[in-house]
Amino acid sequence: MKFLAVLLTFSSAIFAQQKITGTIFDKNNDQPIPFVSIGIIGKSVGTISNELGIFEFQFSENQKKDSIKIATIGYKPKIFLLSDFIKEPNRKITLESLPVQLTEVTVRSKKVKFKTLGTTKYTKNNCTGFADIEGNWKGSEAAILIKNKKNCLLEDFSFFIIQNKYSDSLVFRLNFYGRISPPAGSPAWFGEDWVGPTILKKAIVFKVGIKQGEFTLPLKNYNIQTNDDFFISLECLMDEMEISKFCYSGTGSTPSFFKVKAFAKWHKTGGRSGGGGADFNVKVSYTD
Repeated sequence: MKFLAVLLTFSSAIFAQQKITGTIFDKNNDQPIPFVSIGIIGKSVGTISNELGIFEFQFSENQKKDSIKIATIGYKPKIFLLSDFIKEPNRKITLESLPVQLTEVTVRSKKVKFKTLGTTKYTKNNCTGFADIEGNWKGSEAAILIKNKKNCLLEDFSFFIIQNKYSDSLVFRLNFYGRISPPAGSPAWFGEDWVGPTILKKAIVFKVGIKQGEFTLPLKNYNIQTNDDFFISLECLMDEMEISKFCYSGTGSTPSFFKVKAFAKWHKTGGRSGGGGADFNVKVSYTD
């Protein structure tokens, strides 16, 4: 089996690490909020709360003047100075939910057609995984760009698992982002391909238990519609995701975008920069 070297292992600063814990709650009903992203803006430092809203955050002394962001889809984000954040009483953080937007009903009077965007053939001998920081994968994301010029409804997401040696089900979050121009100073070959804001109104968290084969996640009930290019991103919500134990199909020719923590900077690999992207695809429906 050939392992596709598309992701990097990052090292944190050499400064001594400090650790704090806390819990994130819904301000309205005082219920814990699962899988909330917590991290220093623009840096590869962060974590994600677990299913009970509990988090453990590590940082260095020299990062106390940085800003930390706490955010998840459906809630208003909060931003603190890290020095103020660590003073929060009992570190009980509350987030205020955003107003619920009614789902727009799309009337389709014409014939509906289906199409697969992204990978149409899996490269099953290229094992692709997530980047980690010192043995922690939680919050790492891998994304590819999907070219699309028609108004469409996302029906299903699929990818191919080459191996899964973990005994328990694995938890992931599926993200969809818009496309924006690359940051100033980026190499010219980056083109107009860069990860923008989310296009989701509701978080998509799911579990994977199969050991090998194609995994398909239905999306129709999320009513995700777009008429532009977009990114598919798979986010790891597990502490551990060793590529020697879990990996999925990827190709060396498709550009890939990845980041190691929720609010870290995106990196691009693949194409002229080497490496490659994941074999992700979505089934979409549209009308003429």
